[in-house]
Amino acid sequence: MTGTPARREAAGFLIGREVSERRACWWLNVSRSWLKYASRKKDDELVEKLMALAKEHPRYGVRRLHALLRRGGLAVNRKRVRRLCGRHGLLLKQRRRRKRRGIGAGVPCRAEYPNQVWAYDFVEDRTETGRKLRVLTVVDEFTRACVDVEVEHRMNARFVTATLTRLFRERGVPRFIRSDNGPEFIAKFLTRVFAIHGVEARHIEPGSPWQNGLNERFNGSLRDECLNLETFHNRDHARALTKLYARNYNERRPHSSLGYQTPCEFATRWRRENEDKKDGCAGGGEARLAHCPPPAVQEKDGLTLAPEDQPDSRKAIHDGAPVARQQSRILRVDDESVSKKPEAGQFPARERVEVSGSL
Repeated sequence: MTGTPARREAAGFLIGREVSERRACWWLNVSRSWLKYASRKKDDELVEKLMALAKEHPRYGVRRLHALLRRGGLAVNRKRVRRLCGRHGLLLKQRRRRKRRGIGAGVPCRAEYPNQVWAYDFVEDRTETGRKLRVLTVVDEFTRACVDVEVEHRMNARFVTATLTRLFRERGVPRFIRSDNGPEFIAKFLTRVFAIHGVEARHIEPGSPWQNGLNERFNGSLRDECLNLETFHNRDHARALTKLYARNYNERRPHSSLGYQTPCEFATRWRRENEDKKDGCAGGGEARLAHCPPPAVQEKDGLTLAPEDQPDSRKAIHDGAPVARQQSRILRVDDESVSKKPEAGQFPARERVEVSGSL
């Protein structure tokens, strides 16, 4: 018999059966003063705030609710929050974790600074009419921030490529991108774009989803806190709600692996602590957190081309850029003439595209 309510209930049961209070406390190994103790603390205000947070975030547990209360300026002990959650039925059912057999290979290419390693994968759901939805999630592994969430009925390699190209233009080019071995992620069209932008693909071992664990963790939170709680009328409704969840995830939701900071707060703190380092994307500091500079300006016949006049990735693919293919989960370049990897955000020097005078 454990727990304060159970012992108090057992003591009341024995006393009600004409057992003396002294003997009942002796049998239960508790003191008589403890049995008569009544707390003087007023939990009404705390319970009201706790119920409001639990109503707004029904899938948050004790630790995250406690973090939100502390962030709101309320000094409260976690054990007190757990006690009140148990009293008012706010505790979540604990999941039984399956045991994983074997050690397996470790996680390749761990992120050491922001925008170095991205991870992406698919999540599936359905609308209220039963039509299939595919959700593409992209996560920055260092800051745990959600880079983007896209929802569509069907997604092929060209859709994934267009999404990543837009992210390269808006947020900069990462050094590595990790994914599983799905057909959309090993397509030749996608690997060509990676070769053009200087991005290295890192595919996990088959049957080893823990090597892409950070993205899988985000997908689990997305499903638990958004997809399972909402009924989507159509694709646009699902897109709006997932975008809203991604913004809340980055700006408001405390992350346990970041010391219960939000990803935005963690990135801001990292920038402040490393602002003295100015060694660009491969180093640390503000330049690294700024998600790398835009692609370098190209020159042709001694003239500098404006960004809008530079060739885009799709044109460069069809005009003879080196073709990359995926073998044994390692990105290789077929063209032997390319002896040096292009830097992030730059086109290969020997494969520049001839730009007509009309551009």
